[in-house]
Amino acid sequence: MKLVPIVLIAALAALLPTQRADAGDGLLGVYLTEDDSSTTGALIEEVAPRSPAAKAGFRKGDRIVSCNGKPTPNSKALIQHLVRANAGDVLTLRLDRDGWQKTFEVRLAKRPDALPAKKPEGPKERGFLGIYLRQNEAGQPVVDGVMAGSPAAKAGLKVGDRIVGVAGKEAKDPSTLIALLGRYGVGERVPLDIERDGKRKTLSAVLGRRPAEGTAPPPQAEPAHPTPAPTPEASSGKKPYVGIALVDNDGAGPLRVDEVQAGSPAEKFGLRAGDVLLSANGKPLKTIEDFVAVMKDLHPGDVVALKIERDGWKSDVRLTLGAR
Repeated sequence: MKLVPIVLIAALAALLPTQRADAGDGLLGVYLTEDDSSTTGALIEEVAPRSPAAKAGFRKGDRIVSCNGKPTPNSKALIQHLVRANAGDVLTLRLDRDGWQKTFEVRLAKRPDALPAKKPEGPKERGFLGIYLRQNEAGQPVVDGVMAGSPAAKAGLKVGDRIVGVAGKEAKDPSTLIALLGRYGVGERVPLDIERDGKRKTLSAVLGRRPAEGTAPPPQAEPAHPTPAPTPEASSGKKPYVGIALVDNDGAGPLRVDEVQAGSPAEKFGLRAGDVLLSANGKPLKTIEDFVAVMKDLHPGDVVALKIERDGWKSDVRLTLGAR
């Protein structure tokens, strides 16, 4: 796998000879995986210690999806934005971390006179796919859940898919599948052989960085569905149930989760106290009344699309309503 060193932005001018005369002297402090075919952002392979990127909290496995409001689908696109940047410039960089996105304002430092060498490779960091597994009657691995915004979701994996193998090697049970996936690191592309509705196909997933210890993973996502038919619970007159208590600062917003009830749909999908609800089914949320207005037209078993924010990171989740 090729790496593009952009510890020194000006050094990138060597990759773009026609722009070298105008190259800036700014330093961001990251190495990128070179993958011009990517459409999901410039993948960070390494962050230089004490660099502006490190101070901003960038991590290996993060993807830079835009720079100053312009999309950066791959490393080449990002380089085009960075090569002229100077020390002291402030860049607006939007990061994607396993489906959660956040915007950072990063002030570039002045580059040193020489490009530091990339530190020697250490043990490979195990990649993150973002699925829940179960066994079918034959003991074979079946996808039981897909985390919102995860590499699995981006690759198109769905609940009910049977994972037949990895890169042509059979996965006869969940433990074998986990062992096969364990051979791949962050940023590596994994061919997944699956069976869906009796037909076999191969999907390609680029593994992400495993969520940090002590932080909740992105909420588990349900596969996209058309508006479901009324369920027996809906026809019985029961009301839809999420299982959260909300506060809205006396109507001034934001609409924040104050409590998550144990065993509720909200807990199942990974919501937690402190999360901010930004929208539901595309309708902006600011007050408790806004949320109630969306819920009154829904029934148990319906799927509600929520946009949430946690510690500045944003994500989308599709939550299946319970009944009460």
